[in-house]
Amino acid sequence: MKFLLSVIALCLVMITAKLYIPEAHAEVGDMNAYELRYDDDFVEAVTRTVGDNCYVKNFFVYCDKLEKYGKKSD
Repeated sequence: MKFLLSVIALCLVMITAKLYIPEAHAEVGDMNAYELRYDDDFVEAVTRTVGDNCYVKNFFVYCDKLEKYGKKSD
């Protein structure tokens, strides 16, 4: 009986959490993450946004100024 009540309590907690925790959707302009990787306008916007402190190489963003300017850190 105690086990059954524990399962019911757990289910109620999970249902309550699902009601109040929003789901995240990574879509911009009806494009998913895969499509955004190959969208030239999106890539340019991201490159300009992070361009002061970071750089983009092979679809990855690196934010290490020492590597950006050709100096390796020890």
